[in-house]
Amino acid sequence: MVVVAFVGSPRKGANTDRLVEEILAGATEAGHQIEKVHLTDYALTPIDAVYGSEMDWTDPRQDVADELIERMVEADVVVLGSPVYWFNVSGLLKLFIDRWSLYRRGVERLMDRMAGKKMVVALAMADPHLDYVEVVLAPLREAAKWLEMEWAGEVIASGVSDPGDIENHPQVLSEARELGKSL
Repeated sequence: MVVVAFVGSPRKGANTDRLVEEILAGATEAGHQIEKVHLTDYALTPIDAVYGSEMDWTDPRQDVADELIERMVEADVVVLGSPVYWFNVSGLLKLFIDRWSLYRRGVERLMDRMAGKKMVVALAMADPHLDYVEVVLAPLREAAKWLEMEWAGEVIASGVSDPGDIENHPQVLSEARELGKSL
């Protein structure tokens, strides 16, 4: 099984990245092939307005979105990792997700190629309370549903703001590793 993680944090090695690392470590222990993509390493542009019938949609930009989406399509499991900024995923991850809209290969749409695959989400948030975490998870769950993917779980670290704070939450890191093993 191939597990590809897309990290939407601008800080490599910080809390979100560590959560994803633990998921991938668990997946490796389970014998899966892994890959981690830091979205901050790529220049993604926002989605343009599209008009007309869906069959006529094209994505004229020459950035790396299609390359990254192809890596996602080739995976069996997609891990989305993000810090929570203003009750949502990071702008980096949102840019990537928005670009899914224009992905097609001939008559095949993204949903045709993602059906049956798994989605996992890792969130790191400064707020110690989880009162609004469902607001963040709901669009991701809907994206998985729309793509006919299996929601394979989430791991959430709350009360982590500064890089390294996650190390004070060994139970969350353990949950992340176990989630990776379960894939």
